[in-house]
Amino acid sequence: MTPLYQQWLATFPDQQQKLASIVPKFRWAGRMTRAEEGRFNGSLLISSQASHITGQHLFVDGGYVHLDRAYTPSEKK
Repeated sequence: MTPLYQQWLATFPDQQQKLASIVPKFRWAGRMTRAEEGRFNGSLLISSQASHITGQHLFVDGGYVHLDRAYTPSEKK
């Protein structure tokens, strides 16, 4: 799990319960993103293999950015 996920989970009273309710919603891998996955994508972008990647938003989050938009502040209680 990445530090940003850890920081976000720390804002909930029952972190384990919140994690258990979210993980099944990750459609592709069934888990949260690992830090090395973010590092890999950073390495890719500075390599010559990415010479034609310009002006893109890469979300290395297993689809979570779309899931996050479905939550409302009232669910954080």
